[in-house]
Amino acid sequence: MTPNKKECKKAGNKNTSGIQRPKLIVMPFQPAIGQSFDGVGLGIHFFLGNLFGVHGGLAECWFGWRVKKIFPEIGLLKDYCRAHKPFSDIQALGIRENVRFWLEGQYKPEGETISLFLVLHDTQEGMPESKIKLSMGLSDGLMGVRIEIFDWLERCGLAFVGIEKASWPEHITFRGLDFLGRALETTYLNYIQGGSPADFIDLTWFDRAVDASKNSYLAQDLKGWGLYKNREYEMAKNAFASALALNPTGSGALSGMMWCALSVKNRERALEYALAKAGCRGESLEKARAFVDKKLEN
Repeated sequence: MTPNKKECKKAGNKNTSGIQRPKLIVMPFQPAIGQSFDGVGLGIHFFLGNLFGVHGGLAECWFGWRVKKIFPEIGLLKDYCRAHKPFSDIQALGIRENVRFWLEGQYKPEGETISLFLVLHDTQEGMPESKIKLSMGLSDGLMGVRIEIFDWLERCGLAFVGIEKASWPEHITFRGLDFLGRALETTYLNYIQGGSPADFIDLTWFDRAVDASKNSYLAQDLKGWGLYKNREYEMAKNAFASALALNPTGSGALSGMMWCALSVKNRERALEYALAKAGCRGESLEKARAFVDKKLEN
């Protein structure tokens, strides 16, 4: 996860070869029919968003950057996360937001695993959607489901670039995934509601997610963003450092460290993490330097 779009104007969506890359947004996963709402669907959404966050064949594009445009009212996001039907017009949404690919999904816990139903929408005119059903176990660090997703993406023509950066062992429990999703919903609702920068996020679910899964990169990273939003920069930095100890190439945590450094005008540290993130994503190092310089001009 990275700052919302209002905070972060990207330095470009091209890779180091100058080729324009398409964008993909992962929508929150919905409970399957007959399944009541919990945070698991949003937790899965966050996991997949972090996978695509290091896909070198795609431009960086987080759901949180556009959540207020997609769901301008709190009730609309809540209804979508609790329903069992696709977005009303994903084709029009893709055109409006200039995002070609959209991933929707449903989930259903089944014993020790979670069944996932994925739909990849290609909003380019005349392109069909692609569907797949997967089984996600938690005991293997979410590695098995990743292999299936990588194979599926290749068949869809979106072969994953930089698989090694998307292969960290994610040690999260079912409770941790539930709490993670509830913390993420808290974050998104805060973005939609807006208000003054003094409006703090309640970190109860963030703390519970970390307590339930202390070795989860996702939980540590998201807690860092909650602390960052609350302007607790030193504590946020510690959370991001814990996340990077679990996943050194985590794009969200690298970005978090950069933003913490920018917030206290530490150019050396900001540049260190901006360059590390650009390297992970195959982006221009010169643009990363220029981005940091521009942010510190004011």
